Amino acid sequence: MQRRRGRAFAAVGLSLSLALVAAACGDDDGDQTSDTSGGGTEATNETGDQQRGGEIVLGAEQWPECVNPITQCANSSWTHWAIDAHVLPKLMELDPEGNYNPSPVLDGEPELSGEGTDNGSGPFTITYRLNPDAVWDDGTPITSEDVRFTWQAYMGTAGAVSLAGWDQIEDVDASDPQTAVVTFKQPYAAWGENWGGNANYLLKADAFDGRTDLSNEMISDLPFSGGPWVLESFSPTEAVLVPNEAYWHEDRVPLVDRVTLVPVTDTETQVNALLAGEVDAIYPQPSPGIVDQLDTEGIDYVFGAGVTFEGMWFNQGSLKNPNTPLKDPAVREALLYAVDREAILDQVMRPNFPDTEMLNCGGWVPTVGEWCDESDFEDVTYDPAKVASILEGAGWAKGSDGVYAKGGQRLSLTWQTVAGNRRREDIQALVIPAVRQLGIELVTDNSDADTLFQTRLPQMDTEVGLYAQTAAPDPTVSTIMACENIPTPENDFSGQNYLGWCNRQATDLMHRADATPDPDARLELVHQIGDLVREDAVWLPFYQLPLFTAWNSDKLEGPIGDTTNSSYGGFFNVYDWSLRS
Repeated sequence: MQRRRGRAFAAVGLSLSLALVAAACGDDDGDQTSDTSGGGTEATNETGDQQRGGEIVLGAEQWPECVNPITQCANSSWTHWAIDAHVLPKLMELDPEGNYNPSPVLDGEPELSGEGTDNGSGPFTITYRLNPDAVWDDGTPITSEDVRFTWQAYMGTAGAVSLAGWDQIEDVDASDPQTAVVTFKQPYAAWGENWGGNANYLLKADAFDGRTDLSNEMISDLPFSGGPWVLESFSPTEAVLVPNEAYWHEDRVPLVDRVTLVPVTDTETQVNALLAGEVDAIYPQPSPGIVDQLDTEGIDYVFGAGVTFEGMWFNQGSLKNPNTPLKDPAVREALLYAVDREAILDQVMRPNFPDTEMLNCGGWVPTVGEWCDESDFEDVTYDPAKVASILEGAGWAKGSDGVYAKGGQRLSLTWQTVAGNRRREDIQALVIPAVRQLGIELVTDNSDADTLFQTRLPQMDTEVGLYAQTAAPDPTVSTIMACENIPTPENDFSGQNYLGWCNRQATDLMHRADATPDPDARLELVHQIGDLVREDAVWLPFYQLPLFTAWNSDKLEGPIGDTTNSSYGGFFNVYDWSLRS
């Protein structure tokens, strides 16, 4: 991670607005110094002479339709970065290096026993002992019944964003209020993601009067808190967080009285809002020109390699076009060689972020564990002759308009990304005319971020997508690639396999990997999954998306930017931020 202070003069501001899926932020290309201070859940509230009180205003580039952590609203990273991660408690949290650690809700490390462990026999079991000081915002204790209820709610909610991991649980014993004993159907290596990890939480059982289908709950409010903040209000125009007066973990007691988040719909207006003093900090995506814009007196920014990966995603199960040419593996294979990835890096990314490298692994990033096998897509280079050979060998022939066709179907595909995201729209502008010369037609069909990530993707209303995924420390990709997680009308569009990819061999490997706690054995299975992702040309990786936090250093102080590279986002440790005295 690198840190830099701006040096020019203030610029005029404009208005506010938004962008993105599961990623954010940027890199730098000017003079910089190294910063290895870390951040994430290990940040501590060392107030020293930091001022208490006041209000901070943050710009969020994507705005969730609701704050429910179970439904498709949770498909947006900003549901978590802006709201849920500040309010809802977890059992296991991630540190800056991506390790799972007990949260303040727990009293020590969980105890693993049974099959797949070195501790005892019988079913794979995890015993969580709860911190007796852990309470909800009304002062009532957080108990094992809350643990049990949360599992039931994930399983009982129609249209849940994902049941991965939750469906592996056999039972939760809540007979002791301070101890939750979770029994799995088989060993489950990704257990840290349940009730925590990247994007799961603990819910308050008493808040729902026994209801476990929460599909119509938590639309505009979270009626409880077990984190440092309480959600005072949420609307389409702003969200307000205030300190949780009952919060027991002194290192995370907020220093300011109020945090207001406002939607800012594109990177340029985010930057202008920061420069104009309309917001105090932003967590933007890398965008052409952003470094020069922020090279300004009174503005600091931090950037570094993130936990997200971006590329072109091919939806074989498209409901927008049920007869999509992407069902033909030859079309997907040809697309790999038709898109000039080096040109994308050289013309769009590297002018501002020169250290950006090509990503070649099938569903991971090289800075998170050892799961990324960079040999997966290393054979893929821009090759017009190979495009023609693949398509014509599969029976496609160019029509009078220069576009390939087969059986009366033209090789024409719609291409979805975030409207107003300059980086992604620049990529479309570069790629579309180039592949058209090769006989492949791509037609832009962009939407605002809310619509794309919380409606169109979950309802399979796409063909070719350009967006990012977040790499969790655990290497499971079952949620986004296993057969059972393809959203359909029949399953209430539950699941996040927006590729519509169903390879039974790959899905079996995913299940085996999820049930293999031994990391060495699991690594081999993960690499086999990556081989099949490449073999089926499931998607085309571009790069590991840099992350970027920028703030008004004349107004704010504290460990700002320390959580930039965290999967929890650049605002996670806002409890440690304060106003300059």
